[in-house]
Amino acid sequence: MTLIRKEVSHMDFGKYIAHRGLHSEFVPENSLTAFRLAVEKCLSIELDVRLTKDCRIVVFHDNDLMRMCGVEGKVFDYTYEQLSAFKLKNSDEKIPLLSEVLKTVDGKVPLLIELKGGAPFGELESRVDHMMKKYKGEFAVQSFNPFSVMWFRFHSPKVTRGQLISKYRKNIDLEYIERFICAQPFIWRIISKPQFIAADLRSISLETAFQAVDIDADLLTWTGRGKDLIETASQFSKTVIAEQFPDDFDFSDNWEESCE
Repeated sequence: MTLIRKEVSHMDFGKYIAHRGLHSEFVPENSLTAFRLAVEKCLSIELDVRLTKDCRIVVFHDNDLMRMCGVEGKVFDYTYEQLSAFKLKNSDEKIPLLSEVLKTVDGKVPLLIELKGGAPFGELESRVDHMMKKYKGEFAVQSFNPFSVMWFRFHSPKVTRGQLISKYRKNIDLEYIERFICAQPFIWRIISKPQFIAADLRSISLETAFQAVDIDADLLTWTGRGKDLIETASQFSKTVIAEQFPDDFDFSDNWEESCE
């Protein structure tokens, strides 16, 4: 399978990005199977990376292991060998290394790598950068942490970088306060200076779109769940990071040109 399309000024992810791979009730998120299925549909892939106790880069969203593995503790508390004993949900899938995902995708579709917290500043960023320098496919990085985005701005400026933003309030806690601050435009202009903004659909506004245009940044939205929300989001953002695609979803308009 080879991706065929025109060159663009900013990185082109297509119209849809498979959020944590093309996962479902039967296929766990951020699993090698979810990534293989996304490649089969020629969908760009969003994934999350963290460091283990022994500084291996794993693909896993949550800070702790309970939701996906039913195990107490945080990812950073375990070595990769220890993590390898755990299964994702009710499946035979294990937590994959980023290196395994890169081998699986093999440059067939673009990757959007979200840098998660838990490690000392610069540690995850430098290790991801070192690994991705050897990768032949297209990729970009993104983070809620503007300083993670800034790290790539200074240390690896050729890497396409994005600022994740959300003003959605579930609880007024430290996470909400941090995300609210990072969603402010002065953060984009002074610290991260991203090529794209990835905005939470639950708190996006027309003002956000204008602010992205003002700094010549593309606008992505997340997370479109189900056909109706995916189609609505795609009307006002260049790309939708999405999941819960119906079995009969039409991906034919994902790229301007064909994906064979």
